[in-house]
Amino acid sequence: MTRNIRILGVLVFFLVAACGQTGIRKRTRTPEADLPLPGRILVHDFAVSEQEVKEYQGIMRQQPAIKNAAERERLLAQEVKDALAEELVEGLRALGFTVQRVPRGTRLTHRDLLIDGQFLTVDEGNPFQRLAVGFGSGASGVRTQVQVYQAPGARSLLEFTTHSDSGKLPGAAPLLGAGAVAQGGMTAGMVVTNATVSGVKTYKSDVARMAAASGDQVARYLSEFFARQGWIRPDQVRKARIVE
Repeated sequence: MTRNIRILGVLVFFLVAACGQTGIRKRTRTPEADLPLPGRILVHDFAVSEQEVKEYQGIMRQQPAIKNAAERERLLAQEVKDALAEELVEGLRALGFTVQRVPRGTRLTHRDLLIDGQFLTVDEGNPFQRLAVGFGSGASGVRTQVQVYQAPGARSLLEFTTHSDSGKLPGAAPLLGAGAVAQGGMTAGMVVTNATVSGVKTYKSDVARMAAASGDQVARYLSEFFARQGWIRPDQVRKARIVE
């Protein structure tokens, strides 16, 4: 049993590494070049409804402190909105821009650049299936649609989607056998490890971590667009991961 747990620990480490499956897809952008440098960049919280939020309800789920399911989904939606917006704002500020996170309805002024978007999917998946079976079974995922507009007139410059999932590495059952998993080699604590080892920043959920990774990819993709417009130096570009 000790050997099984050690192997599972190594497996969880590689499962965490596989979680970085985040990138950009379905891209459209303006063919125009030499657009005017924006005076500031405004970022809206991406829209998300409880219908897009799928909370994990399986056997490895800890007893929730909040009993109301609708309230839990609302808090999870807010968590992913905050994670993406904070990572995006931080990434754009690092490029030297004045960036503000603003509510919808904020009046655009001359030379503003507006970034808006929607969460298409916020799915916690099934962590037991991911760790026990793997190969994409029980995958968690976050997908967003992103739009970039230029003031005045809110002219569309860019539209693209982000995609993040929990990867497709094999789980414990193919390596140890289903019996080893059933005998106690798989514990809920391993999911906690999955959540806390993923990076320097700590998030309460895997989907929040994926939302933050999505925000980072949005900032990276925008840095490429900004460089083509001459707004930043080529050495400031951080390449985005393109997935198809």
